[in-house]
Amino acid sequence: MDIFFSILYKILPLYIFVIIGFIGGRFLDIDAKGIGKLIIYIIAPFVIFEAITHSSLSLSTFILPLIAFLLCSFIAFIFYKYGKLIYGDARANVLAIVSAEGNTGYFGIPIALLLFNQSIFGIYILGTLGVTIFENTVVYYLTARGRYTVSESLGRLKKLPAIYAFIFAIIFLYFDLKLPNSLDNFVSNMQGAYVVLGMMLIGFGISKINNFSFDYKFIALSFLGKFILWPISMMILILLDQYFFHIYDKQIYKAFVLLSIVPIAANTVIFATVLNVHPEKVSSAVLFSTIFGLIYVPIIIVFLFK
Repeated sequence: MDIFFSILYKILPLYIFVIIGFIGGRFLDIDAKGIGKLIIYIIAPFVIFEAITHSSLSLSTFILPLIAFLLCSFIAFIFYKYGKLIYGDARANVLAIVSAEGNTGYFGIPIALLLFNQSIFGIYILGTLGVTIFENTVVYYLTARGRYTVSESLGRLKKLPAIYAFIFAIIFLYFDLKLPNSLDNFVSNMQGAYVVLGMMLIGFGISKINNFSFDYKFIALSFLGKFILWPISMMILILLDQYFFHIYDKQIYKAFVLLSIVPIAANTVIFATVLNVHPEKVSSAVLFSTIFGLIYVPIIIVFLFK
């Protein structure tokens, strides 16, 4: 039980940011869409660049982001197709992203720091890169596609700074370039702003839900993807590696498990808010999954990390 309460106390402060965001959104005239744009277009590219430049260019390194990216895309595709059958409108787009993308950053990184040594934590960070790439490509496209045509969505995707941050990071890695040490505090502050503003934006989104008339069917489907299909898919990959491929060891599997069990990503609220594609449904799904994750994640960790 000690590890359960240690994890619980580690993630509780994140919920304080959500509460502050809710209060700010309810009682202050705060432009949530403007904050979302600030995160997507200014803060996120620095965070992505910093994370990637601390990895390596080896093939085994880039398998991990690829695995995470493909898993996210696979689950998003399934729920997008199913959503089109039952909804037939832009709700299918946002169902796809809330089912597929986990809060591996704001929620998962503090837990990974608590649980893992530096090497396994590095493995976890590499997995989050795949989710980040998915978020800044497929998620952005699907969200924009819920409101715009294919050509308009692709046009907006090409303007997304995170893509160019990824390219510049690969260039820096290839040529072994480094940022000046004087920028360390700047980058660290950007990472802190990413976590604080991202969690607050969940609160902003929740505060705008009128009468809290949640779409329970939508939320149930999002839970099916995020808390059932995602972990099952990851466990299948772990078993395949354990019995056939033998690439990773059991300690690294723990990082994989954490990637799969975190709640719905807070950034789905950002994209839905900025592009005005059912932000109230996304916010409510994120709210319920974040509350659920407060108990679900520590229980799974205690059960699997014995």
